[in-house]
Amino acid sequence: MNNFVILDLEWNGAYYKGTDSFINEIIEFGAVKFDENFKIIDCFSELVKPKISKKISGKIKRLTKITNKELSKGRKYRDVLENFRKFLGNCILLTWSTSDIIALIENNKIFINNDRIPFLKKYIDLQKYCEICLGKEKQGSQMGLNKSVELLGINDGEYNFHRALDDSFLSLECFKKLYDRKKVESLIQDCTKDEFYDKLTFKNVILCDLDNPIIDKNDMFISCEQCSKKAEQTTEWQFKNKSYRANFYCPNCDIEFQGRIQFKLKYEGVSVIKKIYPICEENSEENQNINDAELQ
Repeated sequence: MNNFVILDLEWNGAYYKGTDSFINEIIEFGAVKFDENFKIIDCFSELVKPKISKKISGKIKRLTKITNKELSKGRKYRDVLENFRKFLGNCILLTWSTSDIIALIENNKIFINNDRIPFLKKYIDLQKYCEICLGKEKQGSQMGLNKSVELLGINDGEYNFHRALDDSFLSLECFKKLYDRKKVESLIQDCTKDEFYDKLTFKNVILCDLDNPIIDKNDMFISCEQCSKKAEQTTEWQFKNKSYRANFYCPNCDIEFQGRIQFKLKYEGVSVIKKIYPICEENSEENQNINDAELQ
């Protein structure tokens, strides 16, 4: 029988002189260990004393309610990581999206001089799992934990979003609601292979040139949301805010709309994201920014 650990991290943006860049310095670990029957075995919660940035940003302080005084009493990153290694043991690790794993890699590079997570053997991206189970994996934008909690009707009243242990328990509730052994087994990743890290650290690229040979021109169409038939394009394609856009008309439904297509080069290949908006929203700057954010 498999045992699982769901890990959640909180971090603080910090400028690191060593790389002349900003990093997400981890300030809190929270995790829950449970078996295949969802019986809780143990919990893990530790604060990390910051080394790069001595003060937590106002935004993170408001979100997490963690104070500088509390962090000053935290343990060194190396020590917390070692304690978590012992806690994890041979369990399958889950996190909500791969961002926490990337943060671990980033912090390991700086604090233990290792660009790997040596003790990590098996991993599942819980966000991806929930998106697949809820039929949201092709919606174009990633589903946050709070959205998943809302869709699944989970009572979050006793939990605080943006605290590591509470978020790990909320993730556990989502996992429990959607648990399917075969689906879980199909998404387990082998972390001992270089491919796991190559995929994680691959930088996605928005493709801006339609003449790029890896873009399939056959994808340059929009279907009507109401009847699913291919709509007639009424204006030329224009590239703006990371997506191609043009106006369309569906003669079957007698409606006009704006279609947007984004080509994103990922590790697995080129993904195509298509969205439809009413043409009138083009004139609203606020709506424009919101709609563009959905394609990111």
